[in-house]
Amino acid sequence: MRGETPTTLKGAVVIDLAGLEALISKQPLLVDVGLADKKPENFPQDRLWLPTHRSIPGAVWFPGGGAAALDAEKEAAFLRRVDELVQGDRSRPIVTFCRPNCWGSWNAGKRLVMKGYTGVHWFPGGIDKWQEFHDTVAVEPDKAWDASMPK
Repeated sequence: MRGETPTTLKGAVVIDLAGLEALISKQPLLVDVGLADKKPENFPQDRLWLPTHRSIPGAVWFPGGGAAALDAEKEAAFLRRVDELVQGDRSRPIVTFCRPNCWGSWNAGKRLVMKGYTGVHWFPGGIDKWQEFHDTVAVEPDKAWDASMPK
């Protein structure tokens, strides 16, 4: 999901750090679709694997939620959970992000726009740009999203 991304997203507002900072007062739904760290194959078996995902404070983490192709069940789970979090208000500001040059946040934003969400903002600078000027926090995968994923 990494590579040069477009500069626009039809139906969404592309924002930079200043745009996100201005939007924070409106309490947008912050949708982090960054991938979860995978345990390296050569990781010592006698060591505990404790990856930590850091994100923008208040973000809801949907690991892999921005995959280009989500199967119908995963896409439905993503959309259902976003709808729950915005309490059915499809005009509420929503910000999708992950890392720079990550197609996941663009894909998630496009998916939301295509389903009729009108307050979608895409923050292509993602967590990296945020943490240049602000603290990040450790987050866990959204429980409802995580429960919908096959184990």
